[in-house]
Amino acid sequence: MASADLQARAAALNAKMEGEAKKTLDEVERTLLRPIARDSYACAMRCYDKAGSKGSADQLEACNQNCQVPYQASHNVVQQEVGGFQQRLQRAMMQCNDDAQGMITPGMQDDPKAMKKVEDAVLKCISKTVDTHIASLKPLKERITANLNQISKR
Repeated sequence: MASADLQARAAALNAKMEGEAKKTLDEVERTLLRPIARDSYACAMRCYDKAGSKGSADQLEACNQNCQVPYQASHNVVQQEVGGFQQRLQRAMMQCNDDAQGMITPGMQDDPKAMKKVEDAVLKCISKTVDTHIASLKPLKERITANLNQISKR
């Protein structure tokens, strides 16, 4: 069973990771996704203006759906990148846990000094993982930006 200190320190590292990821994703949403969404809605408005009261419902629907393609594609890019990031982070955290489990020998759980050594190793691994993944947020954002710029040029 993990000590309260280990749990608190791991929670703090988790909060750090979540905070940095949130900042990056909020910026992506504000600076990249919102303008694409706005353009999609403006395009849909033009569909309604063009169809007026005489255009067919099918034409209006097709135009409207066509307007949403860039936003949907952009949203998919972000979801795919974030999903990949989360999977890499999860695998790295699982590796930290596996490494810790591998350090434990029979009877070790009754030895506070030995367990502290394992906990310190786990925290060191988690801390390194968090730092590595925070550093990978910049390239993640760059990939998203490049992909969304390609989509908005279409």
